[in-house]
Amino acid sequence: MKRSYIIVLSIFFWYAMPASYGQDNKSITLALEEAIEIAQDSSLRAFIEKNQYLSNYWDFRTYQAEFLPTLRLETTPFTYERDASEEYNSQEGEYQFIQRRYLNSYANLSLTQNIPFTGGRIYIDSDLGRIQNIGGKTEYSSTPVRVGIRQGLFDFNWFKWQKKTEPVEFERAKKNFYQSSQQIANRTVDYFFELLSAQIEFEIAKIDYSNAEILHNNGLERAEKDSISLEDIYSLELSLMDANSDLESTSSRARRAQTRLLSYLRLDENLNVNLIPPDEIPQLTIDDSLALEKARINNPEILDIELTRIRAERNVEEARKRRFSADLDISLGLSQTSEGEHIKSAYQHLENQQNVAISMDIPIIDWGLSKKRLNLARSDREVVMAEMEQEEIDFIENVKRTVEEFNLQKQLVRRAAKADTLAQMMYNVTKKRYMDGEVDIVKLNSTQNKKNEAREDYFRELEQYWEQYYEIRELTLYDFIRNRDIALNYSQIYTNNGLRYLMENNF
Repeated sequence: MKRSYIIVLSIFFWYAMPASYGQDNKSITLALEEAIEIAQDSSLRAFIEKNQYLSNYWDFRTYQAEFLPTLRLETTPFTYERDASEEYNSQEGEYQFIQRRYLNSYANLSLTQNIPFTGGRIYIDSDLGRIQNIGGKTEYSSTPVRVGIRQGLFDFNWFKWQKKTEPVEFERAKKNFYQSSQQIANRTVDYFFELLSAQIEFEIAKIDYSNAEILHNNGLERAEKDSISLEDIYSLELSLMDANSDLESTSSRARRAQTRLLSYLRLDENLNVNLIPPDEIPQLTIDDSLALEKARINNPEILDIELTRIRAERNVEEARKRRFSADLDISLGLSQTSEGEHIKSAYQHLENQQNVAISMDIPIIDWGLSKKRLNLARSDREVVMAEMEQEEIDFIENVKRTVEEFNLQKQLVRRAAKADTLAQMMYNVTKKRYMDGEVDIVKLNSTQNKKNEAREDYFRELEQYWEQYYEIRELTLYDFIRNRDIALNYSQIYTNNGLRYLMENNF
């Protein structure tokens, strides 16, 4: 009876054993660096970051254009009006409605230039107007040349502060673009090791199932000779059931992890991925002083702190300038009007044209509103300065801690690798002793569990090593293996067809 039960159970496990995931699919082999390169080039996150940088680039170009001369043509080439207007007839001493019909044309050509140091604007322009009264005379009005300046006397100068903030913002945009590439690398490391761990667990499960099957068959042979206890038979059957269950669950986890990685890399999800474990770690010890130096120079968070400080100072000056305002508008030019059909008469015997205007807005009583705004801006500035100082301290401490943990992690990886090797050797010895009847099944299972745990611990420590390395790269934007700053190629996204290039190469 016992033998029949064992045979039936063995047949059940033979048909219940799952097939290897991705068995019939095409395969690719990926190392960690290759996966990172694909993600940085083709992932959706890379596409978004490239377009975000392109947007920031054109924002900066727009800012630069504000300091260049602007040539503008304003024109109303044709206006026709027919109406009746109320006018006073002095001869008859009464108001009358007069019918009017006329054609009107106007054009103005101007060249303007912003003045960054004062916040004003200078301009030179020329205009020409024509009125044709239908059934009456035609008149021209011309200003061949006029030079002027519009200047706020006490106004807040936005140009001055833009020259401080805009270059920093664009530099931050570039650093953010660099940093995003390292964030993509970090995410790729997570997906890579998620799949690698799942594949390792699956391989362990296959080996464990094979071993459990061998031991189970060996137990059946020994059962025929009554050289094994019923308790050990049941234990072998239970181990075989557990091994089969582990094989199914690890196969499912490996398939899910593979789908996530392929989806992130935007590769065919039907591919079967063979990963090359990055267990050859570099002989690298990072100097924390070098890491801090590179972090201060390259990390966009430092530029964020600088921008916040500049804006706090700007808000104080803006509050101070808002107490009152005065504007000055001066222009000098030549002008003439003429009657008749010949336009050239409007450019003969030119007369001087001058315009000087000063407008002021001075609050007499505002119940201390301007002073309150200024004091509030000053208080906010002090709070911001303190917060930014604390953020800078926290940032420096984070860099130091990450570097220290990374330098320690190298030793942990080597220790875990040695423990993995010893656990495998111990299991091989114990398995042989069990086959020779020198140890019981409990000892064998215990050794097998230690072997599996050591293998999984090694890859966890290896994953931690590479995660910390790419985290340091993200903080410093520096490649410590090749000893150079991280730089990306802008040649394609600087061109006018940058968006088209990105679309064609990413979708």
